[in-house]
Amino acid sequence: MCHQSLVTSYSSLMSIHPHQREGQSGFRELALAMTITIGMMVVEIIAGLISGSLALLADAGHMVTDAAALALSLFAAWMATRPATPDKTYGYYRTEILAAFVNGIALCLLVVWIGARAAHRLHHPPDILTGPMLAAASLGLLANVVSGRILFHARQRSLNVQSAWVHVLSDALGSCSVIAAGLLVRFKGWRLADPAASLFIAVLIALNAWLLVKRAVHILLEGAPSHLDTLQLVEAMRAVDGVLEVHDVHLWTITTGLEAMSGHLVVDRLSRSPDILAAANRMLQERFGITHTTFQLEPRGESSPQGLDRPDRL
Repeated sequence: MCHQSLVTSYSSLMSIHPHQREGQSGFRELALAMTITIGMMVVEIIAGLISGSLALLADAGHMVTDAAALALSLFAAWMATRPATPDKTYGYYRTEILAAFVNGIALCLLVVWIGARAAHRLHHPPDILTGPMLAAASLGLLANVVSGRILFHARQRSLNVQSAWVHVLSDALGSCSVIAAGLLVRFKGWRLADPAASLFIAVLIALNAWLLVKRAVHILLEGAPSHLDTLQLVEAMRAVDGVLEVHDVHLWTITTGLEAMSGHLVVDRLSRSPDILAAANRMLQERFGITHTTFQLEPRGESSPQGLDRPDRL
């Protein structure tokens, strides 16, 4: 028997329209932060080589990664503004998530390098010129505070900007540890403080890298948005007037701030489809912030038994 169903899309994917989200990708903030980071990176590399401080070179190395990450983030922000095409029906929003993933992997590689160098210096601590070390670390901390302030608000609208902000934040904490190490070497003569501070920076970077990679992979694997309760959302859909049942629900993130949902709705009368769709989409937008949905409406008694008879299946 051929089942009659009405397939209706609130934001039809096949129309190849640009998907919009609130607050684009923080392009201006990323550009300002990258300019500051590159300038400070050069200062710290020079000061690290002059002073012989591994902690300062580690912080400079982190800034090299920061600069590359910010450049990649800028590229991703630009790519995300390109329109959708018949081949890429969602446009290039996912380049933002890929950039965040690459940033996390780059941080992991940096951790390995810092750890190896610090292990060597723990056994053979070199002499360090604390004057250039402290001056550069202090300037680095100031630069990170300024960059972090620039990126702070934009980070909530974009995982890409958040990844850049995490780089800057961990670098600021790293600068604090370099300053502390410089003071210990200068006033206490404890040369092991330099590699110890390097290891502390490596731990900070590793923790942030793990969080970034974990979140990016979750989005790339089409996982449900972590801030949404899927079961609660389905119950809210079932409460919409005219909806008898909901099944085969899929909820995913296209990019930060742009969630999408699809599913099958069993309705009392197909003739009420426009009103039911309007009510369902209004509820989803107001309660859950979801504006891109695609639903298949089915009449009572003709829905998939597999979707209704198994309570463990959404």
